[in-house]
Amino acid sequence: MNPPRPDDEPFVSEVRRQAERAGVPQRMTFWQGLGLVGSVGWMVVIPALVGAFLGRWIDARDGAGIFWTLSLLSCGLALGCMAAWRHVEQEVRR
Repeated sequence: MNPPRPDDEPFVSEVRRQAERAGVPQRMTFWQGLGLVGSVGWMVVIPALVGAFLGRWIDARDGAGIFWTLSLLSCGLALGCMAAWRHVEQEVRR
């Protein structure tokens, strides 16, 4: 009687199958793409809104017109765009 080969075990064959599948690049589905667009949108909008509200509060306190509102809105927008860019790059590399 031959001893069982380690390759015949279900666990070993499942690990091998998953390792082979991990090496194959996966296409993004429609729903994954839609989720990515939504998350990128929120990553841009939230910092911009926080900057606008904070700038509005500072302008109302100091009576500086809209200087801080526009400045912090621009900073929030730039930070949100950078975060979204990094997030999309990470998702594309997967």
